[in-house]
Amino acid sequence: MTLNRRNFLTTSGLAATGVAMTGLASAMNMPRFQKNKGPHDVVIVQGHYDIWEFNDRLALEKEAQNSPLRDFLLPRLLEGGVGVVVMPAGGEAARHRIMNDQLLAGSMRSTDMLLREIEKTNGKASVILTKKDVPTAPDKNHVKFFLDFEGANPLENDAEPGLHKDQRLSLVRNFFRLGVRGIQITRDGRNQLGDGWLEGEGGKLSRFGVEVVEEMNRLGMLVGVSHVSEKATFHAAEISKKPIVASHSNPRKFTNTLRDPTDEEIKAIAKTGGLVGVRYLGEGETSYNTLAQWVDYMVNLTSIDHVGFAWLGHDLGHPKMGYVPGFSKEAPPSGEYEKMTKYEQNSRFMDTLYQHKYNDEAVAKIMGGNWLRVIREVLPD
Repeated sequence: MTLNRRNFLTTSGLAATGVAMTGLASAMNMPRFQKNKGPHDVVIVQGHYDIWEFNDRLALEKEAQNSPLRDFLLPRLLEGGVGVVVMPAGGEAARHRIMNDQLLAGSMRSTDMLLREIEKTNGKASVILTKKDVPTAPDKNHVKFFLDFEGANPLENDAEPGLHKDQRLSLVRNFFRLGVRGIQITRDGRNQLGDGWLEGEGGKLSRFGVEVVEEMNRLGMLVGVSHVSEKATFHAAEISKKPIVASHSNPRKFTNTLRDPTDEEIKAIAKTGGLVGVRYLGEGETSYNTLAQWVDYMVNLTSIDHVGFAWLGHDLGHPKMGYVPGFSKEAPPSGEYEKMTKYEQNSRFMDTLYQHKYNDEAVAKIMGGNWLRVIREVLPD
């Protein structure tokens, strides 16, 4: 039987008090219920964490002489209760390649940078490679990284159609050997695999796109369809034998942009066993209450097992792209979320989910449990 939101109503806390949740301001002023779980009580999986902060801090290497991960980001992740981060290790935008203009070489440099940064953490961070690496319980001293590509163009630049299939897929396997475990098919535009959302409804995956999805299934890699056109998303859902994800996407019904999935796309993703992860869009655009409402919508559309979260906004340690505390000259952003720590962000969002009448089991699934299941289903033993 398909479980929906009604199966996960709380019978205590805010639901019992009869207090109505009217918006973010109300959520901010309400204390956490002690009986409810907080960020360190569940395995939190951040389904998308862009590489902005690494780029910004590495640009200051001569002044800072510090590791962006070890000295800045990792302490905030640990304090915030984050157990797993899905992190782009390459892709189609220059910022996914440390601002390098070469698709393959830049992605290689980005992957190397992240692996080196993880090595510097003295065992406090690691890369998820197999099922056994997926956490089963919170660990306040360790963060695991799931390396992803945001757009597959680095896999084959100026492809030669006559190449043998094994040769066409060699870069997929080589990045797998380096530790990359997920690839988003496109990033906005058209590439060798298929169409991004900028192509409108788009077309199905190319022959090479089908081959890449099949090879990813065989190897144990997660197929991503954020930024992908409708027809390419449906095609990926049709041919993939394992769950696929729209890791950082909101329901199009509310955002009214081709960048986000329709109800039918959300259902198709869920049918594979996959999930959609909601993302914060910016101060004044989305509140945590709005994100929770979008969670409500997708849970009722599919089930509690197919929704996660991607990103809750910039935090105090990196309040916006291009701003480095202690170095940037301009005033820091004035938005409320940009002034929060990661712990405060995760705690506020969890509280908002409780206020939307989800119980402990449901909140744990939304905050990371669904991601953990999908990752285990996809990865090799």
